[in-house]
Parts: sequence; structure tokens; C-alpha cells
Amino acid sequence: MKRLMAIGLLSVLLVVFCGAPEEGPGTETKPPEEKGVAEIAYQTLTEAELQKFMKVYPVAKEIIEKSGKEFKSDAENWEGWTGQFSTADKEIAGLDVKLRAAGMPWDEFWPVFGKVMTASVANMFDAEMGKMDKNLKEMEAQLNDPKVPEAQKEMMKQAMSQMQDVKKMYGKVPQANKDLVKKHWDEISKLLEIEN
Repeated sequence: MKRLMAIGLLSVLLVVFCGAPEEGPGTETKPPEEKGVAEIAYQTLTEAELQKFMKVYPVAKEIIEKSGKEFKSDAENWEGWTGQFSTADKEIAGLDVKLRAAGMPWDEFWPVFGKVMTASVANMFDAEMGKMDKNLKEMEAQLNDPKVPEAQKEMMKQAMSQMQDVKKMYGKVPQANKDLVKKHWDEISKLLEIEN
């Protein structure tokens, strides 16, 4: 079950944070305009950011759920989806005001959410990395086997590509972020409703 949850969270992360715009203090959040700016989820997470996030997350969740706002996504337009999420404060009345009152404005909240989720998924994958490497080697061997049908080889190539993407993402997550999330895992897993 833990493995399925990690894969599910990874899917969400890949959709949410491929293309997240970089922000600085006082900058307006705009939909992303170019690929490769997803690095916000891999920036360093601080204890202060995490404490504020844990305090404000229930408020954000309640407001978003009450608004009925759905973030529509498709695999071909991840940047557009992230743009929707990053600018939700413009579409959900009172979101930023209520989050500011709770202690963390939206433009600070959503990047920290990305860091927390990315580190959470990376921690869940810690135990799976060895198995993934073994699976990649086995698939490579099967690709060279003339007895394996071409359709199966194509499926394996796609699976291998996705596994390589996961490994790349995993490798970019700062160890300090993973350690900080581990330190507060009991509270984070409750907030995000992640089964242990």
C-alpha cells in the first residue's frame, strides 16, 4: 500500500510541479512560460517554512475544497496545470487574505507545498530505489532478448523511461528536505492524509 501511495503522490507531483515558476519576494505569480522551471520543488526547505506550512495547510485545504475549484490537468500540458495552481489565489475569493491571516500568503504557501510533497515522495521511494535499479537491469536484458515480442519491448521502453524520470527527480531532492520531512513525518502524514 505504501508503494502505491508513493507512486500516486509521484504522479501528482509530476503533474503539479513540472513547470512551476520561480518567484522572488514581491513578484506576481504568473503561469509558467517555459519548460524546465520546475526547480521550485527542489529548493531548500527550511524549518520555519515547514512550521508555517503545517499551521496554514488546514486553512488552505478547507478554502480550496469549499470553493469547488478543480485543477484540471492533462499529461501534455503540465505547465498550464501548474499555472492554474500557482494562481489559485486570483480565482478563489479570499484565499490569499485568509492564508495571510493564518500566517503564510499563497505565494509562499504553494512553493512550500511543492517542497514538502517532493520530499515526502522521495522519502517513500528510499526503500524502492534498489528495487528500481534491479528492475531497470532486468528490463534492459529483456530488450536484447529476441524472444520478447516488440509490443512488450515498447511497453518496457516506456516503463524504463518513466523509471529514469523518477530516479532523476529523486536525485534532485535535497537530503536536508528529506531529513526535515522525516523529522516531522507524524504531523505531515496526518495533515496530508498519507497512510504510513
